[in-house]
Amino acid sequence: MSEGDKVCLRAGAASIFQTIQNNKRMEELISDLIRLVAKTHVKASDNEYELVQIKLMLAQLVSQNKYLYDHNEKLTERISALEQGEGCFGDRKKLRKA
Repeated sequence: MSEGDKVCLRAGAASIFQTIQNNKRMEELISDLIRLVAKTHVKASDNEYELVQIKLMLAQLVSQNKYLYDHNEKLTERISALEQGEGCFGDRKKLRKA
């Protein structure tokens, strides 16, 4: 084997070794990227779950607020009727309606 052939073989071996190293590094980077995407997906799923929970709480609060508002209106009507003297001797049907 000539000296030129030996140099070519060494250069080829170095090139193959460098390619293998590059492939390993790319595999590591892809693995890191997959791990990052998985973590991001889990965080997004957790955030979506929390958002759903907050929306449910909001719906409950809106419902409760509506009930309390309606109840407050009825109590206000009853107080008004009592203040007008319809309490003990007045029309009890008006009080019961309210």
